[in-house]
Amino acid sequence: MIRSMILCCLALVLAMAAPCAAANKELMSVKMAKQDLTRNLVESVVGFKVKSESQMGLTEDPNYQVQSKSAAAIKGVKVDKMIYDREKDIALAFGHIDLGAITNVLGERINFKNVTVRSIGFGSMTQASRQPLMALRAALLNAYDEMAALLVGEKLLSKSRTENFLLTEDINHAKVCAAVFGAYIPDIDLNSPNRGWGWDESGNAFVRLQLDVRTVKDVLGNRLRYADGDQIVEVLGQGSQTDDLNPTAGSMVQPPRAKPQYQSLDVPGAGPAAPGVAQ
Repeated sequence: MIRSMILCCLALVLAMAAPCAAANKELMSVKMAKQDLTRNLVESVVGFKVKSESQMGLTEDPNYQVQSKSAAAIKGVKVDKMIYDREKDIALAFGHIDLGAITNVLGERINFKNVTVRSIGFGSMTQASRQPLMALRAALLNAYDEMAALLVGEKLLSKSRTENFLLTEDINHAKVCAAVFGAYIPDIDLNSPNRGWGWDESGNAFVRLQLDVRTVKDVLGNRLRYADGDQIVEVLGQGSQTDDLNPTAGSMVQPPRAKPQYQSLDVPGAGPAAPGVAQ
């Protein structure tokens, strides 16, 4: 009888402790959102270098690639609000930074006064919930590329050929390479009617990016005189959750390069993953 009571108490203790075992998932998602917020603020304030190549000829396999890079030491980022969706395991951070003197991506020292930059950041430890977040990041990179192409232009290589009235060769390549700083997402608030980020009905992500062109004269490499008044340019970036062009692709997550070997490992304390936990 005593043994049965002990076993029942032990089972009750284990049952009560079970939910706590997954508590680090929320903590990690929140941490990821904070770091993503910091990255977005760095890219907006300090700037980013973007490089893209697109291959869209009618006789070639279409391909579009964008790479961005940003590096800086930053302090003073403040998280204003953190939202966590427990069911979907998605953390959303809203934050800002009050600017002083910074060194931008071009190595120029710029002094700001009474300027506050706001942004957002997402995080999730669950793979299914990362799909729309990955699409949103892809949309932001597309917006970076569109902004760079608008400001500094793009290098185009085009070549076509016909034989007997038939198109036999059509090459249409474009390259963009630029450094941009000062671009930001307008209306970041979650309930804003003109929110600058989100997803459409099909699940594709979009990001609106704005920039005051009066701040990019050094990026353009020459001295331009802009008219008085607001000189805001805006571009729209888009990103997808799935790859329709690759019939073998099941998701945006690339498979491992080497095929893993499956066998049991004698790891103390490890158990089967709970449903919904990222593998």
